[in-house]
Amino acid sequence: MSSELRKQVLQCFKSLHQARKSVFKGDIRALTEGRKKINEEFKKQKHVENTDSIKELINYSKAIEEELRSCVIQAREVAPGRFQAEISEDIKKLDNVPFNEACCRDDGPSVKKPNRKCS
Repeated sequence: MSSELRKQVLQCFKSLHQARKSVFKGDIRALTEGRKKINEEFKKQKHVENTDSIKELINYSKAIEEELRSCVIQAREVAPGRFQAEISEDIKKLDNVPFNEACCRDDGPSVKKPNRKCS
């Protein structure tokens, strides 16, 4: 493996651990399990020597990091039955459109199709 490729692999390893620390801040169990999983996956792929395969694994690692940073929300129970969500600035937020039962027509026991008039 070239030194540049090795540097990229080590950077991905470090970035994943930084993402883990950021996403699971304060949750000892999640931090521990995340560390174990990252280390385990990198050790599992340690034998890979094909440059194309290594580049593919680097891209996969970057996709995992992006998924962690943009999709994982941490919530804590602050009172019995009440939770507080820790939403970072990196989280992808989508528009919330309320469900309208009247906009669906019933075409059988388990099939509901959108009614064209409600769009």
